[in-house]
Amino acid sequence: MSSKSDHDTLIEMGFPPDKVARALKATKGAGLQPAMDWLISHPDDLEDEPAGRSLGEEPAGEPAGGASKDQDEGEIQDGEQTAQSLQCNDCQKLFRDASAAQNHAAKTGHVNFSESTTAIKPLTEEEKQAKLLELKQRLAEKRELRALQDKEDEKSRERMRRQSGRELTEAKSKMEEKEMQKLLAAKKKEKEEEKIAKAKIKAQIEADKKERAAKREAAKQATQAQKQEEAVAEAAAAAAAAKKEYTETRLQIRQPTGAPITQTFQSTDTLQIVHDLVSQHVTGPFKLMTTFPRKVFGDSEMQQTLKDLNLVPSAVLVVNTS
Repeated sequence: MSSKSDHDTLIEMGFPPDKVARALKATKGAGLQPAMDWLISHPDDLEDEPAGRSLGEEPAGEPAGGASKDQDEGEIQDGEQTAQSLQCNDCQKLFRDASAAQNHAAKTGHVNFSESTTAIKPLTEEEKQAKLLELKQRLAEKRELRALQDKEDEKSRERMRRQSGRELTEAKSKMEEKEMQKLLAAKKKEKEEEKIAKAKIKAQIEADKKERAAKREAAKQATQAQKQEEAVAEAAAAAAAAKKEYTETRLQIRQPTGAPITQTFQSTDTLQIVHDLVSQHVTGPFKLMTTFPRKVFGDSEMQQTLKDLNLVPSAVLVVNTS
């Protein structure tokens, strides 16, 4: 079979002329089967057919065989001179194309092949239809495989998208959880610091209370000690006075107005004598009294001696006119 026949056969099978030419050129004119294999392995090129065309239909406005007006039937153009078949030098069998030769080599182990100018009988119409059906099936299978692959790829992309979404959600959730833990820790620390501060204030208040109580107790004890010392001093003075017998006493009499009256009396003199002396300086009724200890002398004490009234050896009397 000539390469022109391969070209016509492929055109009759419905392949676009430009794609047929590319297939024959790509396979270097190795025959019909290699060209068909190339066309099958490049289905994308076949899917560029104009609208309304399907595989197996003749191109509109082109004569069967694809010959142009300026090209004679059967004319071989430059670059279309190719071998007619392949021959196995081991068994002298002829093969239509390289694929058939490879199958023969795989089965028999023969490795010596050469190009032959012997033409192999053209395909019959039934063989062409069978080849066309096989080609359509292979193209359909290839499209189905591609559709399945596209579907799997889409599923894979969807799985990756969902996985990325889950990972992003988990990362966001973990970040929010960490932030919440930080806030809780900060709040807990703040409460602890506030508790410590309150405890310090409370402790300071208690310390201040204890300090004030201690000062009050110390003042109280100091007062009691002073009173005890005064009592001891008074007791000592009284004891000393009791041991010594005084015959005289010096009295200072403070008037409401004017200078005080200072006079020495006999310890056996009565208070009435003192009262009479004061009456010479003070007009109106009055009474005599001591400031420490405070005591107001009435009529019942007027006849008592100064010694009996503990006004010896000295004392201070105050004139009370109220």
